[in-house]
Amino acid sequence: MLSFLPAMTEEVTYANLKFENSHQLDNFTEPKDTKEKVFQIPKHYRTELTDLNMTKNELHANFSNMLQAIGNQLCLEGEKTLKNNGQNCVLCPANWKWEGGDTCYYHSDEKKSWEQSHRFCSSRNSTLLLIKEAAKLELVKTFPRKIYWLGLTFRAKERNWYWADNTTLTEEQKSWARHINSLQCCAYFYYTEIYSQAFKEELHYICEKPAVQLERGSNHWQEDWFVRPK
Repeated sequence: MLSFLPAMTEEVTYANLKFENSHQLDNFTEPKDTKEKVFQIPKHYRTELTDLNMTKNELHANFSNMLQAIGNQLCLEGEKTLKNNGQNCVLCPANWKWEGGDTCYYHSDEKKSWEQSHRFCSSRNSTLLLIKEAAKLELVKTFPRKIYWLGLTFRAKERNWYWADNTTLTEEQKSWARHINSLQCCAYFYYTEIYSQAFKEELHYICEKPAVQLERGSNHWQEDWFVRPK
């Protein structure tokens, strides 16, 4: 079971680096009515390809070294009382909270309009709170008793409610969103259910983003840290 590291001095960002050769070179041949020739790869192309491979290897090595340092410092060398320490751990940015699962949450102290809240979350590579599963609904019920904007809006053109990930409100979700109406196009959560409000109103908000999940495993007869696949 994953556990949470509450205090971090800097945000950890993971990029799943995939490198491919920028040049895919094929053999070129003249038309069939002439003598077939295979052109040699020009020397400067071979040099560029070699340089790209070297850069790929250097970036891979640098990322691997950084990942090992992060895992050792944050998952093994922290306070022994922290449940997050060990062979598997979940990392969230500073000022974000891990509430279980694979998601980090940012709880605002200030109030903003829906649009301002949406822009704030987007600038942090996150979305306003999404409540798309019953289990998520139960989790949100344990949050402090405030009114929070949700990543859920009514689109007049489609005449339907959409989450920030462009999925529509399902029949199951409508059972806990009985108090929304199209005249007030932005949704918020309060206590146990979803309501709607004009987008200019200022409310608290919660942003969410995927957590970085690390696990420690064997790699060439040694223990290394890996980013857990989604």
